[in-house]
Amino acid sequence: MEVRARFNPSGVGNPEILQGGDALKVDREYVVLEVFAPIERSPEFRIEFIEGEGSALFDSRAFTVTSSLLPPSWRYVQFATGSFSLRPEPWGRPGFWDAYYDGDPQAREIFEVEKRRILSDS
Repeated sequence: MEVRARFNPSGVGNPEILQGGDALKVDREYVVLEVFAPIERSPEFRIEFIEGEGSALFDSRAFTVTSSLLPPSWRYVQFATGSFSLRPEPWGRPGFWDAYYDGDPQAREIFEVEKRRILSDS
């Protein structure tokens, strides 16, 4: 099971929505690795835009969801701000994303293990 979404920027008039979208391929279907819903903003999808090298959050309004089956490894996390996330539990550890983006090998391995779990559950 996995959430999948097709990058479909046509008709999106606000350039803010497409921020970072140049890293994605138009009409390509991506596996959504996390859903983050910040308070008072549109939800964002974590997409791996370069396999094994980079993932980021992208505005969900630039996508069309093609499969909405939630992976069993995802957990609901509520933040004090009212924002919430659906993601693998290890990704929520304090400092995880900082370590991941800094290239920490352990954080990268945790990311890859959880990504494989999401993909294997499909």
